[in-house]
Amino acid sequence: MSVLDKAKKHYTNIINQEPIKVEVPEWDSTLYAKPSISLAKLGEIMELSNAGKSAEAMALTLIYRLIDEEGNPVFRKAEKNELLRSVDPDVLSRIITTISDNTPSDEDVAKN
Repeated sequence: MSVLDKAKKHYTNIINQEPIKVEVPEWDSTLYAKPSISLAKLGEIMELSNAGKSAEAMALTLIYRLIDEEGNPVFRKAEKNELLRSVDPDVLSRIITTISDNTPSDEDVAKN
């Protein structure tokens, strides 16, 4: 097995992990977060963050990672400005923290 095949297998194991459960009582909702996103999406978030646009980076993280019980995205990219202007930033920040605190480690992935 080549190194690329091993890397792809590792990533497949990560994305096949159970979604992270996120309780949002303020919205009367239970949401889920994908355990990982593609490098392209991560790069887009990092570019915003590196440009000093951390709020936009947070919104994009939620857009790319939050899903409902059926696995459908909760937010669309076109809703980014509404998230930035019309949603409680403390709730969004707590969701981001919940996701990052519960993202599987490499050790967790290796166990499965």
